[in-house]
Amino acid sequence: MADVSLHNVSKSFGGNRAVSGITLDIANGEFIVLLGPTGAGKTTTLRLIAGLEKADSGDIIIDGERMNAAGPSERDVAFVFQQYSLYPHLSVYENLAFPLRSPARKMLEADIDARVRKIAAMVRIDHKLENKSTKLSGGEMQRVAIGRALVRDPSIFLMDEPLSSLDAKLRGDLRLELKR
Repeated sequence: MADVSLHNVSKSFGGNRAVSGITLDIANGEFIVLLGPTGAGKTTTLRLIAGLEKADSGDIIIDGERMNAAGPSERDVAFVFQQYSLYPHLSVYENLAFPLRSPARKMLEADIDARVRKIAAMVRIDHKLENKSTKLSGGEMQRVAIGRALVRDPSIFLMDEPLSSLDAKLRGDLRLELKR
């Protein structure tokens, strides 16, 4: 995990101020939740940390390094979007394995297989590994999206309403797993 700091960060879209002077320090390994009404800037704040949006002002610091100009690939961030963002032509297994097959990772296929199966069991989707993502329920697709973030073991996990499509029991179980 990594330390993340936002110092007086602001972001506007046209005339609409989405984030206004937020200052926030998140310690390595800390688990935090952003709460607020629709339009309060929660998703924009996550997108700023991930590098998917550029701050109009202020500083975004990850592990002591100013990241304002750094792109998403330079931040070692996994982002679970509210919309599932799965590859529809790939199986659940292939969706989970996809980030591990990056040439930069240089992982052995046996290690990829072990990691995919471990994470699939954790998010309780291991019985669907051969299914295409188009054959899954909304809750199953959300679990695959969470698994795809977890499988990478990034420095920062960002999740935008990751548990909203899950039933109450699974939501509670996954909360415990995510805190680990």
